[in-house]
Amino acid sequence: MNVTINRRSKTPYYQQLTQQVLLAIVTGNLNKGDHLPSIRNLAAQTNLNLHTVHKSYKELQKKGIITIKPHSRAFVIVDPSKATTISLQQIAMNMEQLLIEAYILGMKKSQLKEMFYEILKKYYTESE
Repeated sequence: MNVTINRRSKTPYYQQLTQQVLLAIVTGNLNKGDHLPSIRNLAAQTNLNLHTVHKSYKELQKKGIITIKPHSRAFVIVDPSKATTISLQQIAMNMEQLLIEAYILGMKKSQLKEMFYEILKKYYTESE
């Protein structure tokens, strides 16, 4: 698994890592049953603290995306084509939280739309 951490980003490292694992699942680079690198190996590969990688894996486990067996590796338990484990309600709550933060920071609706569509273009094609 190829992971790149943006050290200049304001996004915490564990969230960047979590997002990249989710992206690998969505794009089909990781599938149900695939093993993830051990926490120690991924920490070495990314130059992150063991606790940071562990926090990311725990977040993914809490969302029902991966499972972590004691004294074993983590592996993907969600089928990307049937990723109903990530509830729409949770996604809506996350979006609302982001909108509240944007409102507090004084972002305009037009700025939010532009940002949203730029990010949307990264993951969706015009035919979808």
